[in-house]
Amino acid sequence: MQSIKHNLLIPACFLAGAFLPLPEAYASNVTLTFSNISGANGPALSPFFVAFHDGNFDAFDVGAAASSAIESIAELADGSGLASSFSGHPGGVSGTVTASVNGFGPGIFLPGASGNITVDLDPVKNRYLSFFAMVVPSNDRFVGNDSPLSFELFDNAGHFNGLNHVANGDSIWDAGTELDGAEGAAFLVGSNAVDSPAQNGLIQFNHDFSAYAGLATPAGYNFTDLPGANTPLLSITAVSQVPVPAAFWLFGSALPLIGITRRRKLSENAA
Repeated sequence: MQSIKHNLLIPACFLAGAFLPLPEAYASNVTLTFSNISGANGPALSPFFVAFHDGNFDAFDVGAAASSAIESIAELADGSGLASSFSGHPGGVSGTVTASVNGFGPGIFLPGASGNITVDLDPVKNRYLSFFAMVVPSNDRFVGNDSPLSFELFDNAGHFNGLNHVANGDSIWDAGTELDGAEGAAFLVGSNAVDSPAQNGLIQFNHDFSAYAGLATPAGYNFTDLPGANTPLLSITAVSQVPVPAAFWLFGSALPLIGITRRRKLSENAA
């Protein structure tokens, strides 16, 4: 009888191990896709700066003055300041997403464009997503999440949540750093984005693009489809493939052998 109990314990131990959480070493391989879902002749989006973090990367606050990093992304589509401020986050992962389908110039997302990025993420250190991009044509408009906890890719047990987010025109931010108008606006023919008519305002929601209505863009269309509060602007999706530890597959292939051994031992004891 003691021998039978011992043999039954072996597969039980394997089964118990099969239901243990995967270790952090088996991080999720996540692919995020960004799409400009504006209508034809609508707003374009610059390449995105993306950051994956533990919830402590707060790049801006509504009602506050924009930092130099936010000013750079909002006025010039330059994410280097955000990358620099994020570089000190332990275990943080960051990158740039450019348009690979229907892109323009340096990966600008024209209406209908999309692009993706694939990264290996730690479910604890890279639990949350933050993203930032300029909305053009404009002087200082951008999209991005105010709260660093807005987009939770993994729950507190390390399970992948996935992501299927759609943002409308009412999610567009005005950095408050530059006055609206053709002067100094990016993505307009004949305008120099480096010119900066100062505003000295605060970050607020603002989807009023009337200052740029009908003006020509370098992509060859006139900006006539202005975003409204409920106009679809941006889609973000995330899917994941979690590698299964080799030990799990070894366990699976060993199950038939364990069963055969157990039956043999039972027969020997019965005899």
